[in-house]
Amino acid sequence: MSEAHLMVVAPLEMAPGFRLAGVAVQAVTDANEAAGAVADIIASGERGVIAVYEPYLAQIDAAQRVHWEASLSPVIIGLPAGLGAEPAAGRRSRLAGLIQRAVGYHITFGEKA
Repeated sequence: MSEAHLMVVAPLEMAPGFRLAGVAVQAVTDANEAAGAVADIIASGERGVIAVYEPYLAQIDAAQRVHWEASLSPVIIGLPAGLGAEPAAGRRSRLAGLIQRAVGYHITFGEKA
């Protein structure tokens, strides 16, 4: 089994940036390839976090996404597309959801978080 770390499944044009940052990347061209890449990563015994390009993740079969979202190892999360400014309330909600999933409790923050 491999050491726990971050894996990114993202479009070809985003891969070089993640590689420059030192992150392992599986470059894909569409949602079908992304689903296959995630399945292969899981089958390889990967632990840690798999961040999947959100527009592709949204196109993957709902039952498969639910199964992945229930997984504690690896944890599979959506990688925001970065196609516009997300409102602060959206960021806050996304972070709260990730924390709740990671620790099992719903934690809220004040307005300045």
